[in-house]
Amino acid sequence: SSTKKAAVLLVGCGQPQKPIRSMGAYHAIQIIDGRVPDAELKYVVEPWYMSDAAKSSKAPGVEQFFAWKEEQEKTGVSFFETVTDVPVAGDGELRLAIISARTADNPALLDACVDNGCRAIYLEKPGATTVKDLEAMRDKASAANCAVYMGFNKNVSSYLTKTRHFVQNQSGDAKYDVTFVHNNNYKNTV
Repeated sequence: SSTKKAAVLLVGCGQPQKPIRSMGAYHAIQIIDGRVPDAELKYVVEPWYMSDAAKSSKAPGVEQFFAWKEEQEKTGVSFFETVTDVPVAGDGELRLAIISARTADNPALLDACVDNGCRAIYLEKPGATTVKDLEAMRDKASAANCAVYMGFNKNVSSYLTKTRHFVQNQSGDAKYDVTFVHNNNYKNTV
């Protein structure tokens, strides 16, 4: 593509070796494989695997993560434990963040990505544990003229597939209106 590529800051990569264990890893692989032609993975922030606790443990996926990290560093991808460690976007740089981390961490991660110079953020659902946090995130991004897009990938769930098939296989003039309501029932820990 002749379009200027977006420099992607991926927050919350997880372990991208098979079996893949996180949405962040799927995002990384799709960018690396060229399925997002106007994006280039430049920075990975992985709070767990880059932490001292993970490095010194024998937790599942640690060895695989560091083998993958070593491969990607050879292609120019830089790895960090926190967003604040990532160099701030330069003038004219089109930086996009993908946040695919623990829901409770998302408000602080979004704030840090906005402060880092990201002009757009793709935020995996759910964005935060409270509406108040979501509103604060919206206000922070809006004040910085940073667009935020919320991911929703339930379209592969069996109940959605069965419902789509049911609607598609109906005959006659009947109209079907289907609404899904999803509830992430979080216990208030504040």
